[in-house]
Amino acid sequence: MKQAIRIAILDSVPEVYWADDLGITDAQKFIDLLQPFNADARFDVFFTSKDQFPGRLDDYDAILVTGSPCSVHDDHDWIARLIELIQAAEDRKLKIIGSCFGHQLVACAFGGDVGHNEQGWLIGNYPVHISRQLDWMQPVMTTTGLYHFNQERVTRLPEAAVTFAHTDEYENYGYTIGDNVLCLQGHPEQPHRAMVNFLKATDSLSPEARASAERYIAEGEPDADVWAEWMMRFYLG
Repeated sequence: MKQAIRIAILDSVPEVYWADDLGITDAQKFIDLLQPFNADARFDVFFTSKDQFPGRLDDYDAILVTGSPCSVHDDHDWIARLIELIQAAEDRKLKIIGSCFGHQLVACAFGGDVGHNEQGWLIGNYPVHISRQLDWMQPVMTTTGLYHFNQERVTRLPEAAVTFAHTDEYENYGYTIGDNVLCLQGHPEQPHRAMVNFLKATDSLSPEARASAERYIAEGEPDADVWAEWMMRFYLG
Protein backbone atom coordinates (compact mmCIF):
# COMPACT_ATOMS: atom_id res chain seq x y z
CA MET A 1 0.00 0.00 0.00
CA LYS A 2 1.22 3.48 -0.88
CA GLN A 3 -0.93 6.50 -0.21
CA ALA A 4 -0.06 9.87 1.25
CA ILE A 5 -1.60 10.30 4.67
CA ARG A 6 -0.59 12.44 7.64
CA ILE A 7 -1.03 10.90 11.08
CA ALA A 8 -0.63 12.63 14.45
CA ILE A 9 0.62 10.16 17.07
CA LEU A 10 -0.47 11.27 20.54
CA ASP A 11 2.04 9.50 22.76
CA SER A 12 0.54 9.29 26.25
CA VAL A 13 3.49 7.74 28.11
CA PRO A 14 5.15 10.21 30.54
CA GLU A 15 8.90 10.51 29.99
CA VAL A 16 9.71 9.04 33.42
CA TYR A 17 8.56 5.65 32.06
CA TRP A 18 10.61 5.67 28.84
CA ALA A 19 13.58 4.08 30.59
CA ASP A 20 11.47 0.97 31.29
CA ASP A 21 12.14 -0.09 27.69
CA LEU A 22 15.53 1.32 26.69
CA GLY A 23 14.20 4.82 26.16
CA ILE A 24 12.24 3.75 23.06
CA THR A 25 8.95 5.65 22.91
CA ASP A 26 5.59 4.13 22.09
CA ALA A 27 5.30 6.63 19.23
CA GLN A 28 8.46 5.25 17.62
CA LYS A 29 7.20 1.70 18.07
CA PHE A 30 3.97 2.56 16.27
CA ILE A 31 5.89 4.23 13.43
CA ASP A 32 8.08 1.12 13.11
CA LEU A 33 4.94 -1.04 13.12
CA LEU A 34 2.89 0.92 10.58
CA GLN A 35 5.42 2.45 8.17
CA PRO A 36 6.16 -0.84 6.34
CA PHE A 37 2.50 -1.00 5.31
CA ASN A 38 2.47 2.47 3.78
CA ALA A 39 5.79 4.02 2.80
CA ASP A 40 4.04 7.31 1.95
CA ALA A 41 2.52 7.80 5.41
CA ARG A 42 3.87 10.75 7.39
CA PHE A 43 3.89 10.65 11.18
CA ASP A 44 4.13 13.62 13.54
CA VAL A 45 4.70 12.83 17.22
CA PHE A 46 3.23 14.74 20.16
CA PHE A 47 4.05 13.86 23.77
CA THR A 48 0.77 14.74 25.43
CA SER A 49 2.04 14.52 29.03
CA LYS A 50 4.47 17.32 28.07
CA ASP A 51 1.49 19.34 26.80
CA GLN A 52 2.46 18.76 23.19
CA PHE A 53 -0.59 18.76 20.91
CA PRO A 54 -1.18 19.45 17.21
CA GLY A 55 -1.54 23.14 16.46
CA ARG A 56 -4.17 22.45 13.79
CA LEU A 57 -6.10 19.21 13.52
CA ASP A 58 -7.04 20.21 9.99
CA ASP A 59 -3.42 19.49 9.00
CA TYR A 60 -4.02 15.78 9.65
CA ASP A 61 -5.98 12.92 8.15
CA ALA A 62 -5.84 10.77 11.27
CA ILE A 63 -4.76 10.50 14.90
CA LEU A 64 -3.46 7.61 16.98
CA VAL A 65 -3.71 7.59 20.79
CA THR A 66 -1.16 5.25 22.37
CA GLY A 67 -1.22 3.24 25.56
CA SER A 68 0.00 4.65 28.87
CA PRO A 69 0.89 3.56 32.40
CA CYS A 70 -1.51 6.32 33.51
CA SER A 71 -5.18 5.68 34.18
CA VAL A 72 -7.89 7.52 32.28
CA HIS A 73 -9.18 8.49 35.75
CA ASP A 74 -5.96 10.30 36.72
CA ASP A 75 -6.46 14.01 37.35
CA HIS A 76 -4.00 15.36 34.80
CA ASP A 77 -4.76 18.44 32.72
CA TRP A 78 -3.23 16.79 29.66
CA ILE A 79 -5.73 13.91 29.87
CA ALA A 80 -8.67 16.32 29.86
CA ARG A 81 -7.09 18.17 26.93
CA LEU A 82 -6.57 14.89 25.07
CA ILE A 83 -10.26 14.02 25.49
CA GLU A 84 -11.16 17.39 23.98
CA LEU A 85 -8.82 16.74 21.06
CA ILE A 86 -10.38 13.32 20.43
CA GLN A 87 -13.83 14.90 20.39
CA ALA A 88 -12.62 17.61 18.00
CA ALA A 89 -11.10 14.97 15.72
CA GLU A 90 -14.43 13.13 15.67
CA ASP A 91 -16.23 16.38 14.79
CA ARG A 92 -13.93 16.65 11.76
CA LYS A 93 -14.40 12.93 10.96
CA LEU A 94 -10.68 12.26 11.11
CA LYS A 95 -9.73 8.62 11.34
CA ILE A 96 -9.05 7.78 15.00
CA ILE A 97 -7.27 4.73 16.42
CA GLY A 98 -6.89 4.13 20.15
CA SER A 99 -4.75 1.40 21.73
CA CYS A 100 -5.07 0.27 25.39
CA PHE A 101 -5.18 3.58 27.32
CA GLY A 102 -6.21 5.20 24.03
CA HIS A 103 -8.99 2.62 23.59
CA GLN A 104 -10.25 3.45 27.08
CA LEU A 105 -9.92 7.22 26.70
CA VAL A 106 -11.84 7.24 23.42
CA ALA A 107 -14.63 5.32 25.17
CA CYS A 108 -14.69 7.94 27.94
CA ALA A 109 -14.70 10.76 25.38
CA PHE A 110 -17.95 9.48 23.89
CA GLY A 111 -19.87 8.45 27.00
CA GLY A 112 -18.48 5.02 27.89
CA ASP A 113 -17.13 3.85 31.25
CA VAL A 114 -13.77 2.41 32.31
CA GLY A 115 -13.14 0.37 35.46
CA HIS A 116 -10.78 -2.16 36.98
CA ASN A 117 -10.50 -5.65 35.58
CA GLU A 118 -12.04 -7.93 38.19
CA GLN A 119 -9.31 -10.48 37.46
CA GLY A 120 -6.51 -8.02 38.13
CA TRP A 121 -3.60 -7.53 35.72
CA LEU A 122 -3.88 -9.13 32.30
CA ILE A 123 -0.39 -9.48 30.85
CA GLY A 124 0.84 -11.56 27.93
CA ASN A 125 -0.15 -12.91 24.54
CA TYR A 126 -3.82 -13.91 24.57
CA PRO A 127 -6.09 -14.98 21.69
CA VAL A 128 -8.41 -12.31 20.28
CA HIS A 129 -11.54 -13.63 18.55
CA ILE A 130 -12.97 -11.67 15.62
CA SER A 131 -16.76 -11.56 15.89
CA ARG A 132 -17.46 -9.15 13.01
CA GLN A 133 -15.52 -8.98 9.76
CA LEU A 134 -15.01 -5.50 8.33
CA ASP A 135 -13.74 -4.55 4.87
CA TRP A 136 -10.35 -3.30 6.15
CA MET A 137 -9.65 -6.62 7.86
CA GLN A 138 -7.44 -8.08 5.15
CA PRO A 139 -6.05 -10.70 5.46
CA VAL A 140 -9.15 -12.31 6.95
CA MET A 141 -8.57 -14.01 10.29
CA THR A 142 -11.02 -15.33 12.87
CA THR A 143 -8.56 -15.50 15.79
CA THR A 144 -5.37 -13.54 16.34
CA GLY A 145 -2.83 -13.33 19.14
CA LEU A 146 -1.93 -9.96 20.62
CA TYR A 147 -0.08 -8.71 23.68
CA HIS A 148 -2.04 -7.31 26.63
CA PHE A 149 -0.72 -5.24 29.53
CA ASN A 150 -3.55 -3.70 31.49
CA GLN A 151 -5.53 -3.73 34.71
CA GLU A 152 -8.38 -1.47 33.55
CA ARG A 153 -10.87 -1.96 30.76
CA VAL A 154 -13.95 -0.49 29.12
CA THR A 155 -16.89 -1.64 31.24
CA ARG A 156 -19.56 0.15 29.19
CA LEU A 157 -19.19 1.07 25.54
CA PRO A 158 -20.35 4.40 24.14
CA GLU A 159 -23.88 4.16 22.77
CA ALA A 160 -22.69 4.38 19.15
CA ALA A 161 -19.90 1.80 19.54
CA VAL A 162 -20.07 -1.67 17.97
CA THR A 163 -17.87 -4.54 19.14
CA PHE A 164 -15.91 -6.47 16.51
CA ALA A 165 -13.44 -8.45 18.66
CA HIS A 166 -13.37 -10.09 22.08
CA THR A 167 -11.21 -12.32 24.24
CA ASP A 168 -12.32 -15.10 26.53
CA GLU A 169 -12.16 -12.63 29.43
CA TYR A 170 -13.23 -9.36 27.79
CA GLU A 171 -16.18 -8.73 25.49
CA ASN A 172 -15.29 -5.11 24.62
CA TYR A 173 -11.75 -5.79 23.40
CA GLY A 174 -12.20 -4.14 19.99
CA TYR A 175 -14.86 -1.68 18.87
CA THR A 176 -15.64 0.81 16.16
CA ILE A 177 -17.69 4.00 16.17
CA GLY A 178 -19.03 4.81 12.74
CA ASP A 179 -16.53 4.47 9.91
CA ASN A 180 -13.77 6.56 11.44
CA VAL A 181 -13.03 5.23 14.96
CA LEU A 182 -11.21 1.97 15.70
CA CYS A 183 -10.12 0.97 19.20
CA LEU A 184 -8.39 -2.10 20.60
CA GLN A 185 -7.30 -2.99 24.11
CA GLY A 186 -4.08 -4.71 23.05
CA HIS A 187 -0.56 -3.67 22.10
CA PRO A 188 0.44 -4.53 18.52
CA GLU A 189 3.34 -2.05 18.81
CA GLN A 190 5.12 -3.77 21.70
CA PRO A 191 7.81 -6.36 20.89
CA HIS A 192 8.62 -9.29 23.16
CA ARG A 193 11.58 -7.35 24.62
CA ALA A 194 9.33 -4.54 25.77
CA MET A 195 6.85 -6.90 27.42
CA VAL A 196 9.67 -8.54 29.38
CA ASN A 197 11.06 -5.14 30.38
CA PHE A 198 7.67 -3.78 31.41
CA LEU A 199 7.06 -6.83 33.56
CA LYS A 200 10.41 -6.30 35.31
CA ALA A 201 9.42 -2.70 36.02
CA THR A 202 6.02 -3.66 37.49
CA ASP A 203 6.39 -4.28 41.22
CA SER A 204 2.71 -4.53 42.20
CA LEU A 205 2.21 -8.15 41.11
CA SER A 206 1.78 -11.14 43.39
CA PRO A 207 4.16 -14.07 42.76
CA GLU A 208 1.28 -15.98 41.17
CA ALA A 209 0.35 -13.10 38.85
CA ARG A 210 3.98 -12.60 37.85
CA ALA A 211 4.37 -16.29 37.02
CA SER A 212 1.20 -16.17 34.91
CA ALA A 213 2.43 -13.05 33.08
CA GLU A 214 5.80 -14.68 32.34
CA ARG A 215 4.03 -17.74 30.96
CA TYR A 216 1.68 -15.77 28.69
CA ILE A 217 4.39 -13.40 27.46
CA ALA A 218 6.23 -16.51 26.28
CA GLU A 219 3.09 -17.81 24.56
CA GLY A 220 4.36 -17.55 20.98
CA GLU A 221 4.63 -14.55 18.68
CA PRO A 222 1.53 -12.31 18.49
CA ASP A 223 -0.04 -11.34 15.16
CA ALA A 224 1.22 -7.76 15.33
CA ASP A 225 1.76 -7.44 11.57
CA VAL A 226 -1.81 -8.51 10.88
CA TRP A 227 -3.13 -5.78 13.15
CA ALA A 228 -0.70 -3.28 11.66
CA GLU A 229 -2.01 -4.00 8.17
CA TRP A 230 -5.60 -3.76 9.40
CA MET A 231 -4.88 -0.43 11.06
CA MET A 232 -3.30 1.06 7.94
CA ARG A 233 -6.12 -0.24 5.74
CA PHE A 234 -8.57 1.35 8.18
CA TYR A 235 -6.73 4.68 7.93
CA LEU A 236 -6.77 4.55 4.14
CA GLY A 237 -10.36 3.32 3.77
